[in-house]
Parts: sequence; C-alpha cells; structure tokens
Amino acid sequence: MICRACKQPFTKLRPMQIACSPACAYIIGKRAGDRARAREARKQAQELRKRKEAAKPRSQWMREAQTAVNAWIRWRDRDLPCVSCGRHHQGQFHAGHFLSTGARPELRFDEKNLAKQCSACNLHLSGNLVLYRAELIRRIGLSEVERLEGPQVPKKYTIDELKAIRDDYRSRLKVCLGAGVSGAGRG
Repeated sequence: MICRACKQPFTKLRPMQIACSPACAYIIGKRAGDRARAREARKQAQELRKRKEAAKPRSQWMREAQTAVNAWIRWRDRDLPCVSCGRHHQGQFHAGHFLSTGARPELRFDEKNLAKQCSACNLHLSGNLVLYRAELIRRIGLSEVERLEGPQVPKKYTIDELKAIRDDYRSRLKVCLGAGVSGAGRG
C-alpha cells in the first residue's frame, strides 16, 4: 500500500488505514479540510453573485446590454471611418446613435441606428447628425433611414430581454474575436 501523504510504501495494519504514520494521517486530514473549506467558499461566492444579480435594478441591466451592443458596433465598424466626419484617427471611438436613446428609446438596440463615431462628433458636436444622416443613407439606404425616422412602436424592455440582448452581443463579439474574423460586417 502507498501512503497518500508521503507516497511511500507501507504495510497496512488496520482495515481503514490510508497513511503510514499519524503525521501523514494529519496531513491527509488537513488537505481534506482545506478542500472542503474551498468548496464552501466557492459555494458562498456563487450564492453572493446570484443575490447581487437579483438585486440589480433594471437600469443596470440596461447599461450592461448597451455596453455589449456598443462593443459589438465598434467591432463591426472597426475598419470604417467615423460615420459623421469620415476620419480615421487614433482617438477614442463610440457607438453613436443616429436617433438618440432619449428621443427614440425603442431604437436603442437597433443596429441600423448605431455606427462607429469619433468621440468629438458624438460628444462635442451632438452626433454631427447632418453628416451622420448623409453617410447613413449611403451605408444602409434611404428606405432604412426613413424607417428609423418614421413612427416606432414604443418598447419597454424586461430584465430577461435585457439579459438576452447582453448575452447575445457578448457571445457574438466573443465568437468574432476568437475566430479572428476580418472585415467590417453589416450585422
């Protein structure tokens, strides 16, 4: 028989004996206790994550979903210039909404309403919408732009819908980044 602690051969004197000495038996017991404490700590951490998730307000789910969609849009348009000014530069890019989320919350996650936009156009020029619209017509067509500008059905997203949106866009981005997909898709 081999001792589980020191890995040395020994002669078994009792039916349940797994160690060659009391010192090795103590080491084996300590390892088992450490594993049990680690399992319990993982279980408590998992329960805490579940409680924190259940306590999140709808606004937090909205932010997480928007962050995931924005990351996807920036990746989708990574080879394109800013939709408003047409510049390629080394600065920060956003996923700018053609029609703002305040004016048209139902278009918040509509990919046709979003495009890569430099921070200067998005923040300092309020979207630079005249040039944004002209480029958007070139990219997606006049009929799609008119659909965006036309009447929309009001939409209030549920937490489950926001979770699904967040998870969908995170997985899309993960697949694209993991597969090394190149080119600017039209998603």
